[in-house]
Amino acid sequence: MQLYYVNEVYHFEAVLPPDESAHAVKVMRLGIGDVIYVTDGRGSLYEATIMDASYVSCRVHMNRLQSHERDTSDLVIAIAPTKNKDRFEWFIEKAVELGCTEIQPIWCEHSERRQARTDRWDKIALAAMKQSLHLYLPTIHEPIEFKEFVAANKKKGYIAWVGEEPSPMFYGEYDAAKPGVIAIGPEGDFSEEEIKFALNAGWKPVGLGSYRLRTETAGVTAMSQAMLKVELG
Repeated sequence: MQLYYVNEVYHFEAVLPPDESAHAVKVMRLGIGDVIYVTDGRGSLYEATIMDASYVSCRVHMNRLQSHERDTSDLVIAIAPTKNKDRFEWFIEKAVELGCTEIQPIWCEHSERRQARTDRWDKIALAAMKQSLHLYLPTIHEPIEFKEFVAANKKKGYIAWVGEEPSPMFYGEYDAAKPGVIAIGPEGDFSEEEIKFALNAGWKPVGLGSYRLRTETAGVTAMSQAMLKVELG
């Protein structure tokens, strides 16, 4: 099933955004009368018929609606963007495929890159949502300083870091029934001051396995463990 995205639906009609319209009409060569599947990114799945096959504003009429509850983990991944932008974009793609619906980029003391391309990140997340047939559009927030995020956070906090003593596994500590957030540090890991700040705020230290992982791998591993906990109940 090929899935298309629309921002809004009015009286069972919608206009696909330019990128979606071009893909449907120019790439897939769909035309008037063809049936497609559309989501609004808020849990709705529509069966729709193309009424106007425009390259830039393809108009569709919704024939049937299905509403779906979220079946993914309510876990925020707070993660430091990597120095290599391709690796961070890979993380976004894979995390969304696994069901991640909220990503909070964080700047840390050891961050080697402090440039954000949230517009590009949003496009990657949208493409990954459609490819994996999720119906909830992921939210990628503007980057924030790690300490500022910790101070404002109201959810159960977990911090993954490489300490001298092994921490309990995130899979065993994560409570899938409650909203949570896990923090993944930069290539140089969190600073001692940042770790102490998070622990003093009540965040729980957790591990992601026996080996040292790259930042983007750690983020995907955390999401994998969270989704496994959800699926196993």
